[in-house]
Amino acid sequence: MRSLKILLLGAAIGSATALPAAASSSAWYNSEGGKVRLVTSGKADDTGRIQGVLDIALKPGWKTYWRDPGDAGVPPQLDISASTNIADAALSFPAPQRHDDGYGKWAGYNYPVSLPVTFTLAAPN
Repeated sequence: MRSLKILLLGAAIGSATALPAAASSSAWYNSEGGKVRLVTSGKADDTGRIQGVLDIALKPGWKTYWRDPGDAGVPPQLDISASTNIADAALSFPAPQRHDDGYGKWAGYNYPVSLPVTFTLAAPN
């Protein structure tokens, strides 16, 4: 089974969280193994946080890893370095499946999954 490293660029995060009043979504980012998008509430709560999910739609035969991938692999990551007004982004992970594919043991998903994400604004309005 092929692996898919998901790295969502900070620019996509910044554009998806720029709309303050309503839910917002980035466009789907397509790759060889599937596609990914960010969907957010679009509005910060009283603590300056924006809730969202990282939607990962895998193609058949592909996988993505859990936060602790096992013997090999890289878990999904968010890069907020190019974002404006985002101080932190914390991914949460649903319970994974455990796999032993003959090459090693790993934890993750070989089906579509939505990873909850919380963005903390640097300067809440």
